[in-house]
Amino acid sequence: MSTLEVTDVRTCRFPGCDEPVDATPGVGRPSVYCTDPAHNKSAAWRARNAEAGQGQRAAEDEKFPVDAALQRGSMLKAQVTGMAEHFQQQLALLVSELHTIADPDAVAAQIEAVKAGAAEQVASAAARANRAETAMREAEAERAEADAAAEESAAQVDDLRAALEALEQRAATLEKNLVIASEDTVRAATEIATLTEQVAALSAENTAMTAQLFEAREVVTTTAAAKDEALATARDAAVRADAATARADRAEAEAASTRGHLDQVRTERENARAEALVLTGSLATVISERDSATAAAARERSNAEQRVTDVRDALEQQLALLRAEPEQLRTGERE
Repeated sequence: MSTLEVTDVRTCRFPGCDEPVDATPGVGRPSVYCTDPAHNKSAAWRARNAEAGQGQRAAEDEKFPVDAALQRGSMLKAQVTGMAEHFQQQLALLVSELHTIADPDAVAAQIEAVKAGAAEQVASAAARANRAETAMREAEAERAEADAAAEESAAQVDDLRAALEALEQRAATLEKNLVIASEDTVRAATEIATLTEQVAALSAENTAMTAQLFEAREVVTTTAAAKDEALATARDAAVRADAATARADRAEAEAASTRGHLDQVRTERENARAEALVLTGSLATVISERDSATAAAARERSNAEQRVTDVRDALEQQLALLRAEPEQLRTGERE
């Protein structure tokens, strides 16, 4: 029976390397790294620092790691010393607080404070309960009022619906009235056009009557001129009669022998007087005709003006009625 010999094979101490160490005999301590020349002490130290998260150190630290470690160690020692002092202070405070926790008087004071707070909370809870009960009563009263208001609102809604139906009926009636008013407006426009034509005809008639009046005035003027001429002739005849009378008187005074001539003169005087009487009658006739023509012209003008006034008043009344009808319809619609 054979016995298996187990040989202890050492591996390279470079991080991550599982190769066996270099077994080449030499002077000094045996090698702990493999045959890879890059696997040495300094490279292994850098690799371990990289694995430990210290790969960002300065190049001087990599060159002189012991000095760097001494410097960092002194800094950490100072920090630990400060932390120890702070720890001692905190420890004294902790001991004081623990004494307070273990003090029966402090416990009794806290129990009394808790009891007082509980009593206050109980009183506050009782007050809140009273307020809640009062609020509940008020809420019930408000609910009753709300129910009454809801019933009243329902009644108002019914009334409003009835009013709305009445308004809709009124609107339909007003719409019909508006259609009728539109038709009346059209008829009124037609009547206005007809009345306008009548006014134009009356205006033409008035113009004609005015022309006739002017002609009558010219006749009166002509008659007045004839009257003036007749008056002048009468005055001339009277002057001639007076002259004849004077001549007759002178003839009678001068000689009685001239009786024949005097008779002739007297005859001429009588003829002149007769002519004067005829002219006076003609003058009276002319004056009468002038007065008649003036009166007739005045009557015709008055009648024409009266007819024009009557027609204008009738037209204005009709226009006022036609203008008032749309306003009445609009007033009815607003009502």
